[in-house]
Amino acid sequence: MSRPWPRRSVWVALSLALGGLPAAGVWAAQSGIPSAGGVSDFGAAPRSSASPQSLMSPVPSGGMLSAVASGAGSGGDRSTSSSRPVPREFSIPRLGVEASVDAVGVTGAGQVVVPEDPQRVGWYRFSPVPGAPAGSSVIVGHVDSEGRGLGVLAALNDVRPGDTARVSGSEGLAVEYRVVSRRTVAKDGLGASGAFRVDGRAVLTLITCTGPYDAGKGGYQKNLVVTAEPVGR
Repeated sequence: MSRPWPRRSVWVALSLALGGLPAAGVWAAQSGIPSAGGVSDFGAAPRSSASPQSLMSPVPSGGMLSAVASGAGSGGDRSTSSSRPVPREFSIPRLGVEASVDAVGVTGAGQVVVPEDPQRVGWYRFSPVPGAPAGSSVIVGHVDSEGRGLGVLAALNDVRPGDTARVSGSEGLAVEYRVVSRRTVAKDGLGASGAFRVDGRAVLTLITCTGPYDAGKGGYQKNLVVTAEPVGR
């Protein structure tokens, strides 16, 4: 498989591709690139109640992230309320990350929907809006796409404590966060990881896929989960 994307040093060590893109996984395996799961994680996500009432609805039941066309919904989606701000732009300045944001939901099978374009990210519309006083605002994205190269969230492999993440959007939405943790989570443990909570300290949660890759089990088996806390709160 050809590699049309630049070989930037910050991304060369990646073994990242999203479930449902086996060609990308084959490329990673043939290149001998080490799994991102082997890179040391750091920090700990803010704690929250373990009660069902602490979780947003619907909570994704499948860890796999499935691609759809940018801006498209899914069978499980409800329309985004016009009475609240909607994220439009996302960035991590130190890593050179800049991406447009689509509101996304879940498929009928309980999988988080991800924009097809790897240069865009998706805000999980059933999570709190960034800037909300409590809960986890969730942004998801591809790290690789067959024929399109690496995605913007591939840079999460090189995220560091204290990195700034910014979200802006409609209704004057503008929130700045500082990264506090990065965890590698098994796909079947994503729903119980605290990433989809509505209580507790307000955070921004960034999710993408990471190794190991197992074609016989549906692709990449883990998620990279990055947590960032709002600045000035």
